[in-house]
Amino acid sequence: MKKLIVSAIILTSVAVFAAELPLPSVPRSLRSPSERAAYIMLHFWDEMNWSDQALIADDSFMEQNSANFYSLFGLTDSISASEAVAAMLRGAAVNDSAYRRVADIASLYLHQPESPMIDDESYAVVIDRLLEDRRLSEADLLRLDDSHRSIMKNRKGAKAADFDIITREASTISLSDAVAAMPQTLLIFYDPDCHDCAELESSLQQNCPPSTGIVMVYPSCDEPQQWESHAATMPENWTIGRVADDSFEESELYYIPATPTVYLISSDMTVLSKNLTAGKISWTQVKSEKSKG
Repeated sequence: MKKLIVSAIILTSVAVFAAELPLPSVPRSLRSPSERAAYIMLHFWDEMNWSDQALIADDSFMEQNSANFYSLFGLTDSISASEAVAAMLRGAAVNDSAYRRVADIASLYLHQPESPMIDDESYAVVIDRLLEDRRLSEADLLRLDDSHRSIMKNRKGAKAADFDIITREASTISLSDAVAAMPQTLLIFYDPDCHDCAELESSLQQNCPPSTGIVMVYPSCDEPQQWESHAATMPENWTIGRVADDSFEESELYYIPATPTVYLISSDMTVLSKNLTAGKISWTQVKSEKSKG
């Protein structure tokens, strides 16, 4: 679907699909892909009948169109995305159920660890607008504010928070020391008794570029024997460790909604990417991040 939308931006083609809103016709004066993406985003919901309760309750329709809408965010800037979200919310504000539906779907698609579209930066744009509107309940707004604080931790482009790691060799090193030797490193918070983590480990062994380091951290002090047994089976060239004590969790240095939670970090501790959860790591993306450095 994203390929379809990108083609529409470039070719100004307008297509109508079953259970999907028609893409707006882009003025010919807008020539760059980012300008065209911004225009489509701003007018994406123009044909939506926000008063149609049956349409609002249609999971297939609402989720497909929301997925199409949010897939455009990566094609333009955050200001354009914010304006487009504001336009969507203005339309949805005709009734409370429509507004609530939009807010729930944004959380489902952009913030839940299981979502293939998880994107904290995009969700932060939505949260900012929802908090500005103040239309949701106080309880909802408090939850959004809490989510926003979590998103702001170790965000893309920021310096990753440093902490100490106890390695499987029983030595203590800092994260900054662990990542310093490689141009970029995948920092993975994992659990030894986690099926998705095991799948990710297998994929790493087969696909990870040799120029990318691996630091796997068990963010708990529970079940030390299980962790030690599992750590011994991991590749020797990986850094395998656990947090030094319970203060790591208490400090909430990192937002870890599920395991595995994966960050791509440069040698100077800059966060290059985040939320690269199991099965969602793009090795092309990992390689391209290296080429930018």
